[in-house]
Amino acid sequence: MTSNTPIDGFPAVGKGTVLPNMFFTGVLPQLREAGDLLAFLWVSRLVQEQRGHARFVTASQVWEVAAARLSFEATGAGRPGLERGLERCRELGALLALRLAGERGEEMVYFINNPGSRRVVARARAGELKLRPQTVVLPVEQEQRPGIFRLYEENIGTVTPLVGERLLMAIDDYPPEWIEEAFREAAELNRRSWRYIERILQNWAQEGRGYEAPGRDSFEERKRRYLGGAIGGITGQR
Repeated sequence: MTSNTPIDGFPAVGKGTVLPNMFFTGVLPQLREAGDLLAFLWVSRLVQEQRGHARFVTASQVWEVAAARLSFEATGAGRPGLERGLERCRELGALLALRLAGERGEEMVYFINNPGSRRVVARARAGELKLRPQTVVLPVEQEQRPGIFRLYEENIGTVTPLVGERLLMAIDDYPPEWIEEAFREAAELNRRSWRYIERILQNWAQEGRGYEAPGRDSFEERKRRYLGGAIGGITGQR
């Protein structure tokens, strides 16, 4: 099919590529070039055709698809536009990227930034998962880790692979401002453990945050609310 060949319409039933609504409101308005949009669309298409938990593609894999190559050559500034588009989508958080090094050199692999991919990326960074045989994960320049990792390291300690997965799950379950406030609340009570912070978040999800007004609750009342009893039941576990 060429760019001048019209279609007869889309079928009533057929395969489709799912795009999150947040892409249209949070990412699309910030894209600068046609190649940025094409990069996200083609990564979405290709990873959704894959099976398994670790779904990712490289720039070369996108370029090898004839329709993708034609679209970039027509409106997306060719292969350089693809490379720039992938990087722009990574900067905006629409895509995640890992740099792999192996016997054949280095390559960047790209994921759609969804909960499943975030867990895969965390495991790959921790060395628990090999995305390709005989490869290691290298840092990506200017790579931004989730802010919850920084909060954990500043208030509790080193992020282990197991804790990392729990932190990523919390990102999916709670708003960022809740997470920051829960860390602050725990620090004020000198209860520096993820188990304690997680309990705070769970209680807020169940009861709401209307009780947070300053001076409204005593120290003992806050202990009972978060732990259902004496605070001694929760130790300093991470």
